[in-house]
Amino acid sequence: FLKKLQTDKKINYTVHAQYLNGSLNDLNDKIREETIKLIYQSIDNAKKINAKIVTIHPALEPYGLRLKIREQLELDSYKKIAAYAKSKNIKIGLENEAQTCFWFPDRACQFDLLDQTIRAVDQPNFGLTLDIGHSSVSGQSCLRALTKFNKKIFHIHAHDNLGAPEKNLAIFNRPDPHKAPGEGKVDWQAVVKTLKQIKYNNYFELECEIHQMTEAIEYIKGL
Repeated sequence: FLKKLQTDKKINYTVHAQYLNGSLNDLNDKIREETIKLIYQSIDNAKKINAKIVTIHPALEPYGLRLKIREQLELDSYKKIAAYAKSKNIKIGLENEAQTCFWFPDRACQFDLLDQTIRAVDQPNFGLTLDIGHSSVSGQSCLRALTKFNKKIFHIHAHDNLGAPEKNLAIFNRPDPHKAPGEGKVDWQAVVKTLKQIKYNNYFELECEIHQMTEAIEYIKGL
């Protein structure tokens, strides 16, 4: 069905791998390796539908622990995933996380540390899935990230919010509410301007509720 739809509607697919809580840096070898295998399956499925990008989430730090060995295990997992994806001619986008609780380490949310991770993996097919809403929640500049990562940005997730988690909780009852562009405090005009400046030509995905999609598309087009 997906392949027929792709042909009929000329759709380009992207894939989001399973979101698993910290298993890519699990101290248990079996759990970690099984998690990697599940992401391999996502890569295989992406290949079947001619998707060129697979997005993965950074690993969490359960209970807010900060163990150096977990950081290294996570990096080793990324290297394996990047190598497997390369063999399938697929790119991996590591998504910046929203810093909404102590389980999300700084390296999952802060662009300078994500840059260090991407450089450490050191594979041309391993880059960033830039989530603009997550950067707002985490107090990170998406405009700076656009120019900093530039050609290493493989995919963009676009949604809006009011910034800090407590502000979103007060209004939307969610720390990371995924509102349509224009409903929060993200400067979308500056985002679009910067995208044009860096000549971004990869995927731009709206991550908001279905009933908001048409209006959100028209909003972005009008900037």
